[in-house]
Formats: sequence, C-alpha cells, structure tokens
Amino acid sequence: MPNSTPPPGPLPDASGRGSVDGQPDGLPPVSTGGLRGVGYGAIVLAAGLSSRMGENKVLLPWRDGKPLVAQVAAKYLQAGIDAVVVVTGRDAARVQKALAALDLRCIHNPDYANGEILSSVKVGLKALPAELAAVFIQPADMPCVPAALIPRLAAAHEPGWNVAPRFEGKRGHPVLLDRAYWRAMLDLPAGSMPRDALRDSQMRALDVEDEGVILDIDTRATYERALACP
Repeated sequence: MPNSTPPPGPLPDASGRGSVDGQPDGLPPVSTGGLRGVGYGAIVLAAGLSSRMGENKVLLPWRDGKPLVAQVAAKYLQAGIDAVVVVTGRDAARVQKALAALDLRCIHNPDYANGEILSSVKVGLKALPAELAAVFIQPADMPCVPAALIPRLAAAHEPGWNVAPRFEGKRGHPVLLDRAYWRAMLDLPAGSMPRDALRDSQMRALDVEDEGVILDIDTRATYERALACP
C-alpha cells in the first residue's frame, strides 16, 4: 500500500534504484538551488476520444464561454507554473486554436486513438524541461479542480514524494508527480495505467472538502453537474 504520511526525518530516494553519478532515475540532474527555485511543470491531458460524450468534451464551453481545456490550462499558468504542456489527440488543430492565447505548448499524441491515457502522460513527460522537480498531471475534463489547490499541493511536496488530493477517501487530481518517478512512468508497458507507477510510491495525500478533485466530465449529465459546482 502506498505510504500517505510524511516521514519524520529526511526523505529517502524514492526511485528504489542505485544512483549513477547522482542520478537515481537516469534523467538529467535537478538543480540543487532549492526546490522552490527549480520549478514545476503541468501536463493537461486533452487527447481523449470523448466516446461517451459524442463530441469533444474538452472543447465544450465553460461558464465564461471559453473551452474546458483553456480553463483548466489557464489555472496552472495563473499559479505561476514554469512549463505547461497540453497533450492533444482528437481534433488537435481545434484544441490548439482554443489555446492560442495562452503561453503554453501543445504536443500531439500520435497514439491517442488507442484510448490509453498512459501514452499521453508519456508524451507530456518527454516534452517537459529537464530541470523541473515535479509535474502536475490533470485531465482536461476536470474543470472543477480549485485553482487554490495547486499551491497547496506544491507546498506539501518534498523531493522523493508524490502528492495528490483526497476527497472522502478517494484520490483525485491533479497528481503532483515527483521527478524520481518519471522514469518508472516512462518505462511502463503498453496496456498499463499511470497509477501502476504510483502503486509502490511514496504518496502524500492532502485531504480536501471539494468534490471537484474527483469530478470528471464524461457525459452530458456530468457536464451539467460540473457547471453547477461551486
């Protein structure tokens, strides 16, 4: 079972592997100038097929008239996240156009049609700057995640630990994936789920009272429910 309580002392190396030249995960080294100075990234997953919705749900209008994907991505930019990547799939050109006014990067997942979320996570990880300490991962169909949660998760993060919100015992989004686990995520075989890389990880759960962290939009009914959330 993942450990969800913080350690009393220094955090161990979460990679579970031996260190090679100070690089436990085989990725370029993180700056030692302090976690807050290293920065965070964000991956917004917008490559789904929206098969249950019947239309591309990430392009549905939110309360301000802007598409869901733009509303979700903007939260991370407004929070001061260093690098925001949106992974596209279906209707890639339309999604990119919807994000044209935002200072972020769109990356297309050529394998989006297989319906596996893992392939999009991998595409996003490979597109991020090497110096980041951790990355927020959030599906674009979860517009009710409160913006105030982003800095709270960052404040709870320490090297070697992942962080995620928890509502009524259920883990939600976004997950703040520490860099020590990026390689484990990238090495997962096809057919796996991102949570497989987290199963034995050190996970710090942040209890919240906002259902938005588990509320995703899959149907017209859940879309209407999301529009009504606080």
